[in-house]
Amino acid sequence: MKYTFNPTEENINETAETVIFAGSYEDTADISDLVIGEGILEIAENAFRDFENLKSVTLPKSLVRISASAFSGCKNLTRVEFGAGVREIGDEAFAYCSSLLSVNLPDTVKRIGEGAFEGCAALSRVKLSESLEMIGSGAFSFCFNLRDITIPDSVLLVEFCAFASCFSLEGVKLSLSMGMIDESTFEGCRSLKNVDLPPKLYKIGRRAFKGCSSLESLILPITLREVGFDAFSGCRSLVRLAIPRGLTEIEDGDAFSGCDKLSEITYAGSRGDWEYLNRGKTLTVRRSDLSYYSPKIHFLDLKNEV
Repeated sequence: MKYTFNPTEENINETAETVIFAGSYEDTADISDLVIGEGILEIAENAFRDFENLKSVTLPKSLVRISASAFSGCKNLTRVEFGAGVREIGDEAFAYCSSLLSVNLPDTVKRIGEGAFEGCAALSRVKLSESLEMIGSGAFSFCFNLRDITIPDSVLLVEFCAFASCFSLEGVKLSLSMGMIDESTFEGCRSLKNVDLPPKLYKIGRRAFKGCSSLESLILPITLREVGFDAFSGCRSLVRLAIPRGLTEIEDGDAFSGCDKLSEITYAGSRGDWEYLNRGKTLTVRRSDLSYYSPKIHFLDLKNEV
């Protein structure tokens, strides 16, 4: 049943007529298709948490903030139409809405909170705001059906585990403004084949691409300075890797453990630069069967690389 919530109705206290609080609604069959009227500015924490009858929500243009866990656990919610004024989606706002099919965020959204869409298992399509600045930790983790994602160039920060265990994710285009890929950002994305890395990237964090077993090749940008522990471990399909001369630290030799097919590394610097980078040691890779091998290194000796 379609139900329209209007802030002038008697069931809203005069001092709170612009906010929907937890307890403003009851989870009944009458609320399956919810339309929230204009004038509401915020949906407060836990307002609709675990509502099993809720199937669709239409939000007003006046809405500015969706607070923490506002719709968390609404397991039958399939559709959300966001109003054109939303600026912030709070922590776990739609977490474990396991039937939610798509997300189309208006260009007013600046922040997506921690775990905002975590566990939305049916989610297959996401269109992010063109003015988005931050994606919180675990925001889209365990979205098993998400196939591709484009992170707008307005985004400066994507926190750890943001897309971890998105098993169907095949293609990623990262923001040109990003300087770091945080810890475990894409860990466990076993279908990931294509990643467009930003040209200003200086750090790839620990376990960033761990278990991305479909990733076949990767060209690291010349601005890269640090590769963290286990960053590419378990990338079993990775055959070729291009490493810039300016890289100053590979945190641990296990950064490429389990990269069973890694046969060639093209390094932009000299043999001496490579030995300095690896502290005088020969780079060895531990296969999944626990045997060791050394990939072939091609030295380009590009003196003028930035």
